[in-house]
Amino acid sequence: MISIPKDQMTPYERMTAFSKGQAIDRVPICPFTGESFTNYFGHSLVDFNHSSDVIVDVVEKTFKRFKTDNCSIGPGLHGLPEAMGCDLTFYKDQIPQIKSSPLKDYQDLGWLRSIDPYKDGRLGLYLEALKRLQDRLKGQVHVGSTIAGPFTTAGLLIGTERFLRDLAKNPQGVKTILNVCIDNTLEMIKALMDIGISPGMADPLGSSHLISKKTYDKWVLPATRVCQSYIESRSQSGSVLHICGKTSPIWSSMVETGISGISLDNCDDIEDLKNLHGDQVTIIGNLDPVNTLYMGSRQDIYREVASICNKSLDSKKGFVLATGCDVALGTDPKQVDHFMNAGRIYGNLR
Repeated sequence: MISIPKDQMTPYERMTAFSKGQAIDRVPICPFTGESFTNYFGHSLVDFNHSSDVIVDVVEKTFKRFKTDNCSIGPGLHGLPEAMGCDLTFYKDQIPQIKSSPLKDYQDLGWLRSIDPYKDGRLGLYLEALKRLQDRLKGQVHVGSTIAGPFTTAGLLIGTERFLRDLAKNPQGVKTILNVCIDNTLEMIKALMDIGISPGMADPLGSSHLISKKTYDKWVLPATRVCQSYIESRSQSGSVLHICGKTSPIWSSMVETGISGISLDNCDDIEDLKNLHGDQVTIIGNLDPVNTLYMGSRQDIYREVASICNKSLDSKKGFVLATGCDVALGTDPKQVDHFMNAGRIYGNLR
């Protein structure tokens, strides 16, 4: 029977030391849970998306249940589009989706407005929840947040398929929308940093499954760099960037945005990322959240964690064991226990 080493540091102590390049007891383990266990703790996702009390309850209980090294919540991909005028449909057991947008055509650009993160949409709900979680979990774990990148926000506003098509067919219209989204992303970043949080960014429309490296370099890279430059001006470091799907063709471009870490989806090989850019950014990932964590056996989880750690523990800028994307809703909590324990075994640094 495999012996599971006991933690010698708290999540707060571990991540504080990790950020300073100091010695730690084991690899940081960060499954991306967010709202994943809302139903498990007796709430619906409708309630989670409309109540700071429910957000705080779910996130705090999730952290205390699993003792992860991260504690992070939205507003996710739809927070900014909603604040800019989109209507969302909310569900009891899945994430919200955009129902309608004020932008029916590029002639409707007058609808675009600058946001107030404390008043528009549900952004203030998340800011309030984050402040409360910082107080409740002070000294136990660092509290973080992830927001959509401006490129993805722009696509959600006008419609993804149309947006991607219009990168070539209507670049001036795209540029106008994207500039407003950059400004509004910065407003949310400022609000988060004012309460002590350097947000991570998720930009799934930048995936190499959807656009070429040339397109990424023309549109996504400069927009992301504006945001990362602001974060660095206030924190002396960029933040973490996650792009769903295949990203190996754009790794060098992602690094060029000024980020401090790449969160890698499970469809790419983390060893390749380490070999190419491990001396420039922290590498984060990349357990398969569906086939392994949601559907796999304990042995499957242990086997994949062992492989990831074997490939990544010697990365020069550091390595964080994480899921390749969000933990799927409905995942058995015991599966996350297996993931945490596998990390304690195969990521043991003592």
